[in-house]
Amino acid sequence: MKLFGVTITEMPRNELKETLVHRIDQGKKTFVVTANALIMLKVAEDPTYKEAVLKADYIIPDGFGVQLVHKLKKRNGFQRYPGIELATDLLKEGKKRNWSFYLLGARPEVVEKLAEMLKEKGINIAGYHHGYFKGDGPVNEILKLSPDVVFVAMGAPKQELWIAKNIDRFERGLFIGLGGTFDVLSGFKKRAPKWMIKMGLEWLYRFFQSPSERWNVPFRIARFLLKALIYTRREV
Repeated sequence: MKLFGVTITEMPRNELKETLVHRIDQGKKTFVVTANALIMLKVAEDPTYKEAVLKADYIIPDGFGVQLVHKLKKRNGFQRYPGIELATDLLKEGKKRNWSFYLLGARPEVVEKLAEMLKEKGINIAGYHHGYFKGDGPVNEILKLSPDVVFVAMGAPKQELWIAKNIDRFERGLFIGLGGTFDVLSGFKKRAPKWMIKMGLEWLYRFFQSPSERWNVPFRIARFLLKALIYTRREV
């Protein structure tokens, strides 16, 4: 599906997961964007960010807003694959296949706790670093460790810009932007109830968790839907 000039992957979840697992096993360098409404709004409004996203190998449908646009285009076979669920699936596969992971992002106490939790579960955590750094951050460390998977959880646009800027320096590894996933996996924040996820209201749950930080999210989502509607109407 084309949206704002970028192609969003239309692939069943199991097939997408198998594809990514195969690429990791083969050591193929891979850049994955987990596209939600806010990310796609940034794509529509920021040419520099759009250029970064266009470097991705897979732009997967994370948010309900993207799924809604797909329905407006009257297309079938479209499945959301939220980044947190893909990350959990990759961690499970990684434990079985002894992949090494690097965790980049979130506050120091969050990423440290998550790394320790995952190590206790038998997952190979090669290293980790918080998301509050200057310049390119721990690029040299990641190059030295050469992990199979790099989770980058710094929020958009920072995470995609960092990956797009630095990925050419690496020979292998899957790099994926995961927003606030570390906060949830570490237990610092809770994920929305299943009924809210099913109804596409996970963004609202996150809004109520941090209303002062996310006060403008409802307006940005509305702006995305308006732009997406105009885009789909104009598209030939």
